Amino acid sequence: MVQIQILKELSQLKESGFGQPLPRHGLRLLWWFARECVQINSNHRMTARCNPAKGEFGFHRFHNRTEVNAEKLLPNTKLTYYEVGNLNTLNAALLPHYVTENYTGKTDDSNTDRIIISFDKNLNRFDSIYVTQHSDKLHFDHNCTYQISQGLIKVIKSLGLEELEEAVNKQRSDSESSLQSESISDEESSDFRPLLTIDKESSEFRQPLFSDEESSDFRSLSRRVHRPSTPEKCCSPKCCCVS
Repeated sequence: MVQIQILKELSQLKESGFGQPLPRHGLRLLWWFARECVQINSNHRMTARCNPAKGEFGFHRFHNRTEVNAEKLLPNTKLTYYEVGNLNTLNAALLPHYVTENYTGKTDDSNTDRIIISFDKNLNRFDSIYVTQHSDKLHFDHNCTYQISQGLIKVIKSLGLEELEEAVNKQRSDSESSLQSESISDEESSDFRPLLTIDKESSEFRQPLFSDEESSDFRSLSRRVHRPSTPEKCCSPKCCCVS
């Protein structure tokens, strides 16, 4: 059974990595699709504002065939799947310039992203919306395929393109800053050096090398520090220190 993660928040969209960074076009394609192709009505249905069945904007059928791993990319449905986002198709020229402007026409990441929808042409509405990316020229990556929730579509519709890109990039930067802070903390911890070292051959503690002056101060300090003849007892009646 095909199991696909549902993205419900911008933070999850960022973590998925879909359409990021440029020259990938998926994030801009998704913004265009949410704003221009989907209308959410009062019954919380996603009415289509474009007609995938007519091939508008480069839409064409996606057959969801069983692949070599004996799995399908998407769940079985009685509805027809359509995909959009292939910039190397004739009607893709109808997509806005901000979607297509970074397309190089070469074998790179500038044409890797796709949106796939299940479309009910009788009711003129989208049932499910998915995003994915190519793993090679023929196949899509199962591990990078996600369903977009209606709630996330609403969030995307409420944002301008720059706002969406800034929000996603800001969350990525915050995540990277957190990782850098953890790395710095690890480096600071590695700067700690013990005062005593162990001779592996004799298994005895050895005092690290100091200058004569430092050694004298160290011995002086050692003479002033002593332990009590009997251990202190703690306050807990259950502690092992209590006789």
